[in-house]
Amino acid sequence: MLNTRLKQLILVILALVGLATLVEWRSHWRHIAVAIAPQKTPQVSDTPLAKHAQAFFWQEFHAGHYEQIPEMLRLLTAAYLEQPRDPKLPLLLAHTHLWKLAERTRTDGRDPRITEHAILAEKYFSEALALNPEDARILGWLGPVRMALGTIDQNEAQVRRGYFDTQEGVDRYPKFNHFSMGFALSRLPASDPKFAEGVEYQWRNLDVCSGQKVSRDGNFDYALFMSQETTTGPNRACWNGIIAPHNFEGFFLNMGDMLVKQGRAAVAQKIYGFARLSKTYAQWPYRELLERSITDAPERALRFKDAKPGTEPTIMFNSDHNCTGCHAQ
Repeated sequence: MLNTRLKQLILVILALVGLATLVEWRSHWRHIAVAIAPQKTPQVSDTPLAKHAQAFFWQEFHAGHYEQIPEMLRLLTAAYLEQPRDPKLPLLLAHTHLWKLAERTRTDGRDPRITEHAILAEKYFSEALALNPEDARILGWLGPVRMALGTIDQNEAQVRRGYFDTQEGVDRYPKFNHFSMGFALSRLPASDPKFAEGVEYQWRNLDVCSGQKVSRDGNFDYALFMSQETTTGPNRACWNGIIAPHNFEGFFLNMGDMLVKQGRAAVAQKIYGFARLSKTYAQWPYRELLERSITDAPERALRFKDAKPGTEPTIMFNSDHNCTGCHAQ
């Protein structure tokens, strides 16, 4: 009887060991199977739908037609489903969702579902980066979106992930992503050390674009660097181009806003004024806003100093020209 029970116990133990081994093997195989799966590779789509969706995006984005976003999303999503391996399609989808979120002050009311666009922007920027990892600009958009999602979810790990994603972008393409980092940090209270860091990123952007370290008190003449203007190579990020027709003007509008928020109105007025150096300044839709910003800088700086949280003056980051300040024609 004892031997029979002992044998039964041994069989049960062996069965349990075998089951545990099987479960462990399946767990290992799961990770192996995922690791050796074929990678998603890029494939450009030139179908009529893809061409039409992309052309419609640029037409409406440059025109600043925010109300056309639903149709932009419909066309780009249809094109993406037709060819989900075209790097340009998820990138434009991400930008459309980001535009919807960034300039949400254009809409009436406060729909909490607007945050869904941050989720979708993160998804499509991630897809675009996976298909085109050499494009370091994407990190300058993806990182801030992840910071925004972390803030929405009160998830500090996600905020930090987004920050370091953006920092990687800065390291890989400083002339583009210094602005991206500074712009993302401009939403923080002026008393936050990260806001001051954001202002410094704007100064560093001027350093790398001018080729020398500029004075942090604004005592320099940016006209001396205008001969460097180009639309090719990495330096194109410092100037206006087809994608961002008023990138130059928008940069100085944002930096001036950040300096006003920091309480440095006199320096802000100098920085705002550099936008006038652009050859296309007269055609910029926001030139009158910038002129008012120069005049009102001292008064707005005082309002920032005395304002309670949530009542501060508007800066570019939380305005209806968050994106179109640089991209609208």
